[in-house]
Amino acid sequence: MKKIRDFFVYLIFGNKDLQVVKYFKRVFEESLLHSNIQIDFISIFFFLGRWLPLAIAIGITTGIIASLMDLAVVNINTILSRDLIYFFLYPLFVAIITGQVIKNNSDVGGPGIGYSILHLKSTKYIKIKSLFYKLIISILTLSGGFIAGREGPSFFLGVGIGEWMGKTYGFGKRFKGMLGLIGGGAFTGALLKAPLGSSIFAMELENTYNFNYKPFIPLIVASIVSYLTFSFFRGNHAFIQLHSRAIWTLDSIPYIIAMGLVISIIIYIYTLMFHFFSKLAKAISANRRPFIGTLLSLPFIAGLYYLTNDINIFSAPVNLKILSTMAQINFSISTDVIIVCFTIIITCLTLGFGIPGGLIFPVLIIGAAIGNIFGHIFPSQLVMYTLAGMGAALSAGAKTPLAAIVMITEMSHDDVVIPMTAAVITSYLASFGYSLYLGQENIFKGSLKDFTSYTTQNQNDKKMIKTIMRPLHGSNPPYGLQD
Repeated sequence: MKKIRDFFVYLIFGNKDLQVVKYFKRVFEESLLHSNIQIDFISIFFFLGRWLPLAIAIGITTGIIASLMDLAVVNINTILSRDLIYFFLYPLFVAIITGQVIKNNSDVGGPGIGYSILHLKSTKYIKIKSLFYKLIISILTLSGGFIAGREGPSFFLGVGIGEWMGKTYGFGKRFKGMLGLIGGGAFTGALLKAPLGSSIFAMELENTYNFNYKPFIPLIVASIVSYLTFSFFRGNHAFIQLHSRAIWTLDSIPYIIAMGLVISIIIYIYTLMFHFFSKLAKAISANRRPFIGTLLSLPFIAGLYYLTNDINIFSAPVNLKILSTMAQINFSISTDVIIVCFTIIITCLTLGFGIPGGLIFPVLIIGAAIGNIFGHIFPSQLVMYTLAGMGAALSAGAKTPLAAIVMITEMSHDDVVIPMTAAVITSYLASFGYSLYLGQENIFKGSLKDFTSYTTQNQNDKKMIKTIMRPLHGSNPPYGLQD
């Protein structure tokens, strides 16, 4: 029996003297002591005891505030909808109030996300009064008459709530940025009804081109809790209402890629104009800036109404019904072009002049309009082109490709992941180097000189490795080191 055992030990291990049982025991003990194998009970208890309760608390708090905010927006919009003239007078009223607020609180004006990104990198906390002012004027702005997104105010408010709740809960400034990010993603997830997309959006937004997974678990917990809280009070229907399912075919992929390229160019023009108007507006005193910009934008808002013959254009931030319409009705190409141009002009004159509101919704309108144009090629695939166009525009403008795909899917309750991915990746790659939001950095920034130096150095390294390894492996280098 011993000879048979020694034979198999030698056959397997090449050493008949090996004490197999002792060897197995020693390997097992070393495995248990290895840091990658051991269960980290301290981290588990720390997460369950501190991060998880805090994430749930942030989710409930942001969900309740988002519900109250949405309720106020819908009720004010219902009053405004009684007479068309209100939609032209009301924006001027909001602009006057906004001007008085941002005169002494400049941080609450404009889209909000650019400021939030820069703020997350600082050690300061957003002032409580700034959160209050931002909430009030954002409710007024989103209630009607403007083309403004929800994510700007929601992200700003969420960042402040997350920071202060973390501080109250005993977390130091070392975690301030992470806590702000959790709050921003949670609030946005509720107000846009896209918890997963908003979580990814928050992480991609903070670390552009460099996805950071660390805050994801508490962030997704807070976002889901916030969304569930919001849905409990306000319902969970899709924001983009579709009456038919999106369909697509392989022969449409080249057109989708072409659409992504067109969208990246349009978003580049939009980015250039928006930053230009934002800087131009600084020549006007802060208290007059929103009123003047809004007054100049009213003819274009009226033009959009008469062009689309849809009063929902005035209630765009409230229900996003204009996106649902564009996804299912083929507008004329000239109408789509005018929608793109007027949306750019209106938001440059309002959001660029200090009116609080996000840039996601204007970007989605632009993407939907361009998708509507390409929908003329395949009329039966109009829904797919408009949804893919929205995702591509969001990816190009905010530099959040993963979030764009997930967010549009959550907002529409429809699945066009494959064609949307083609459009999103195309627009994302073609838009390196510019962003609608301040504070985002391109980690791929370089020059042809740097590229040449890297290539030359890489070739020299390979030659050196070949020289070193040749005595060991003969005349041929090891596998994987060939040119």
